Amino acid sequence: MKKRAMICLAAILMCAGPALADPAAIVKAHSEAFAKAANACDIPAVLKLYENDAVIIWPVEGEVATGKAGIEKVVKEQCSGGAKPSLKLISSDSRAIGKNYIINVGMWDSTSPGPDGKPMTARVRTTELLHKSGGKWRYVIDHASIGIAPPPAKQ
Repeated sequence: MKKRAMICLAAILMCAGPALADPAAIVKAHSEAFAKAANACDIPAVLKLYENDAVIIWPVEGEVATGKAGIEKVVKEQCSGGAKPSLKLISSDSRAIGKNYIINVGMWDSTSPGPDGKPMTARVRTTELLHKSGGKWRYVIDHASIGIAPPPAKQ
């Protein structure tokens, strides 16, 4: 599936058509809808934001899925724990890569209770491919990661 996604992305980039009016506004609205649905653990609302054959790769081990059934399983697992993270969009850099495609690189803050119960925030980096189909924008690829801390300085 990864090979198929890469071939699809390459084809889109090579056949880019006219630019969209405001890809940043489209991504901002989509991201806000995602944050609202994810923070509420509204699984049907989260799933509406993805294409049927979308691929997600999220930061936690095992949070990789293809298709809505797989994505639903990952989202349910994430929502089944006691304390759920709260997501907040920090920034995004969006570019139209065709009439019905937008690529976005974003930063989010994910805040959840730490081991001591105090809020702990991690910066999440995202790379997303959105596609407009049936009059709606949806994720085709949603890749999120959290950077690892740099090694301690040598003394």
